[in-house]
Amino acid sequence: MVKARYPRLYRGVQFAVVLTLIVIMLGAWTRLRDAGLGCPDWPTCYGHLTVPSTPESLARAEALYPGSVVEPAKAWPETIHRYFASSIGLVILLLAAYCWRRREEDAMPWRHALALLVLVCVQGAFGALTVTEKLYPPVVTAHLLLGFSTLTGLFWLLLRVRGAFPPTGDRGASRLGSWVGIAIALLVCQIALGGWTASNYAATVCTKLPICQTGWQQAWSPAEAFKLFHNDDQSYEFAPHLGPAEKITIHATHRIGAIAITALFIGLIVLLIRRTHATRYRFFALLLGAGLFVQISLGIVNVVAGLPLWNAVAHNVWAAILLQLLVALAYAIHREKRLGGYS
Repeated sequence: MVKARYPRLYRGVQFAVVLTLIVIMLGAWTRLRDAGLGCPDWPTCYGHLTVPSTPESLARAEALYPGSVVEPAKAWPETIHRYFASSIGLVILLLAAYCWRRREEDAMPWRHALALLVLVCVQGAFGALTVTEKLYPPVVTAHLLLGFSTLTGLFWLLLRVRGAFPPTGDRGASRLGSWVGIAIALLVCQIALGGWTASNYAATVCTKLPICQTGWQQAWSPAEAFKLFHNDDQSYEFAPHLGPAEKITIHATHRIGAIAITALFIGLIVLLIRRTHATRYRFFALLLGAGLFVQISLGIVNVVAGLPLWNAVAHNVWAAILLQLLVALAYAIHREKRLGGYS
């Protein structure tokens, strides 16, 4: 078994990966409970470090935000999400400081750690903008993608520190890098479509499989459905700027993307089975197949059961796990080519 060169750093990155996955879960939970504006300010909640509950704190909240009503059922998910997200920033700061102090050591990934620190700062800024821009869909979707990027950057760092996937000598595997890259790019696009669907409150407008209910083609309106800029300064909670046709277009596009990514995954699985001989890549094929089956099942349950909260959150988290599975495969192929001498 391969041992990590820097055990303390490895354990720290392990913790950061798990913590980031939890924050992605909490972010999905907050978004799907329509609690994105549970606190109208940032980083406090109605001017408090926690959700106001005493008569004095509620009176202060009313004075700061006249007309707003504190809803604990929405404010608490948002507050919990913020504290967990802030803890990721702190952990990454500590990891970056550790790597920087030991940057003269051979193979210390200090540049990688500093890049992650910059990324998580940008992520925090978009978290603030999510609130101050009143759930503006491009900001919410970018916030989601940055969260997935942070998880991916941490997972890639984990693989580097671990020295994972020494080369097997499988020349066939080394030739599949382009296919894996395409799969990652398409999955990221699909995740972005999922974020756009959620941020525009279009997750429940299509109630039939596989694309949508009858007549969705007549509702097709991509110009307005994917419009990035709006001039009015309104709240985008529940997407009042979109009509039913635009929401159907968004959801149907996400479904079409799911069909495309399914076809590509199946093709990649077939290539892994037919063109590789190392057990590692056959195992990757098995994991991809199982992961795809789970994600499709979660998507179907979302439709037939009317988007149950637990299932919708799992659908988000499983997308993040699928992405990391592809990243691990890409890293294994990268190591195969770099250390195995294949071009």
